[in-house]
Parts: sequence; structure tokens; C-alpha cells
Amino acid sequence: MPACANYSRPRAWAAAALVALALAEPGMAEGLKVTAVQPRLSPQRLVLSGNVDIGLTPKVEEALNNGIPLEFVFEVRLHRRRALIWDETARSWDARRELKYHALSGQYLVTRRGAETPTRTGFPSLAEALAAMGNLDESFALDPPLAGEGDYRVGVRIHLDIEALPPVLRPAAYTSRAWDLNSGWTMWKTQH
Repeated sequence: MPACANYSRPRAWAAAALVALALAEPGMAEGLKVTAVQPRLSPQRLVLSGNVDIGLTPKVEEALNNGIPLEFVFEVRLHRRRALIWDETARSWDARRELKYHALSGQYLVTRRGAETPTRTGFPSLAEALAAMGNLDESFALDPPLAGEGDYRVGVRIHLDIEALPPVLRPAAYTSRAWDLNSGWTMWKTQH
């Protein structure tokens, strides 16, 4: 009899794992990922080019298609590397992108708000709108200019701004993993 009890224990663990997977919120494989960034640094400007993979969970996509605008924040931090102590944050910027579904025209509208003039572009499909949102092409002024040479790194992160959602939706967004869209910080070496 003890042999049977030991044999059924792995089956019980496997069944529990399958139940946990079934109860997990769908679409958790989606999310945000900074895949490539090429920062170029001059005395007056930091220019970023690169790509961010943007994937929406089914709950977030459903809200978007029901008229809820989504605002994503690109956070950029310029760090000067130091030998003996932690890196110094020399500058920081935020660039914003809003994604909205326009039901009358059937288009997805992407509004870019960054260091330059805001622009709005319409796309016939969500995939095209997400690809355009993930195209990182920003320029940030260094005012005042950086003092001297140094070894600089750029930290980049993108996340869904839950505070920009309608107030009635925020409690659900804060408590649901389906709304937790955040790439985490990635560091990239600058080119001069």
C-alpha cells in the first residue's frame, strides 16, 4: 500500500499544477519588452532609436476596443558610471504614447508626446498601431550640456500608466495582473 501512496503523489502535484495554470489569467505571456536601443550622445542632445515589443493582455485589449484610452510611459535615465560608488543619474525624461480606438472610423490612434511636438497617427489594425508605438525614435535636449567626458549608460523602461485610466477602472487595474504591463529597466551603453 505505501508504494501506491508514493505513486499517486506525483500525479497529485501534476494535477495541482494543471489546475493552477487553468485558473491563471489568460494572456500573461503578453507584455512589454525593450528589445534594442541605440543611444547616441552629443554635448547638447541624447538621441534614442530602437524597438519595444508591445503586447496587450486580453483584458487590456478588450478595454481598448471598448473605448478606454491607454497611456504608456517611456522612462529614460542617463547615468554616468563611476568607479568607486554607485552611478550618478545625470538626467531623466519621460515620453508618452496614447493608444485609443476610434469606433466611428475603425482606426487605432497613436498619439506621441515626447520632447518634441505631439503627433497623432491612425492605423487600420491594432498590430500596426502597436508596432508604431514600439518604434523608439526620440531626441532629448541636454540643458545644461553635460560637463566633460564620461562613461554614460542609458536606462529605458516602458509601462502602462494606470493613473491615466478612468478612475472607475483603476482599482481593478491595480489588483489584476492582466493590467501589470511593465518592461522593467534595461541599460544600454551610449555612443558619442
